[in-house]
Amino acid sequence: MELCRIFAIICVMLLHSTFSSLGYDVSFGVYLLAGFSIIGVNTFVMLTGYFSATPKKSSLISIAFMCLFWTIIKVIFHYSFNEELNYKDFFFITKSNWFIPSYIFLLFFSPILNVFCDSVNKKTLLHLIISLLIIITWFDWLPPYPDISLGSISALFFLIIYLLARYIRLYGLPAWFKNASPIIYIVCSLFLGILGYSVKENHSFVALIIYNGDPIVIISSVAFLTTFSQLNFHSKIINHLAKSVLACLLGHVGIYFLYTKHFKHLYYNYSNFKVIFYWIFTIAILFITSVLIDQIRIYLWTHIKIHLKTFIKNDKIFELPNTLK
Repeated sequence: MELCRIFAIICVMLLHSTFSSLGYDVSFGVYLLAGFSIIGVNTFVMLTGYFSATPKKSSLISIAFMCLFWTIIKVIFHYSFNEELNYKDFFFITKSNWFIPSYIFLLFFSPILNVFCDSVNKKTLLHLIISLLIIITWFDWLPPYPDISLGSISALFFLIIYLLARYIRLYGLPAWFKNASPIIYIVCSLFLGILGYSVKENHSFVALIIYNGDPIVIISSVAFLTTFSQLNFHSKIINHLAKSVLACLLGHVGIYFLYTKHFKHLYYNYSNFKVIFYWIFTIAILFITSVLIDQIRIYLWTHIKIHLKTFIKNDKIFELPNTLK
């Protein structure tokens, strides 16, 4: 499952190299790439729910330290290339960094979600998840579309995805779905790419088709997670790399102005297999570089964490009342 976490972040990096970098007036291949990689964020959040997050004071401080570390890297790059910085850039809370506050919000609520999932029966949990997904779909995907921030970049959506992952972990999925999960993921991804490309003149419609809250994307994300959950192997290297997946997200977002320019250059100056090779090579280099730089952050945090133990006597964020336990 740590390998799944790595691929989820790589999918996010790939997705950002498509519409965010190039816009919607692009080739069929870019739409296919977006169709296959849109599951990145959903899968990452599902993994948090799958393993039942238990946030601690030290873990939140660790996330804050990670953001601080990569903010310094971001500032260095921006000043080196004479790029302007907004005060929000120093906290990774800009529009392009919606993930961090939404994820922290999820972590604070996860203990309550865990207790709820363990307390109710299978039918109740399933009905709640379906009801919430219908609400999200109705207000952010179907005709009403009131633009009230219920959609895939909201903390509410993360809570729903978390509950869905808890349900999968507690009660499993039908055998036919598990057996066909790789095919389901591929078919859903192809469908999204083809449908998106067929309506590419309508940019707002494309944004609704290839976005995290699309029901097809949610099914594809579940299939992607299920595919990896059936693999059974252990690798210390993969486990170590997985420690830096969030850092890879912060790293490539920190140099977004270079990231988008580079992929525009690749798209408009190369063709056929060359652009595919350079595209994959760029993502690989960015991932490896981010992991290597993050080793400094891991080393520093290891020593800081030792001293934190002196000040943090109780690492729990809050205690749930007995009535909820």
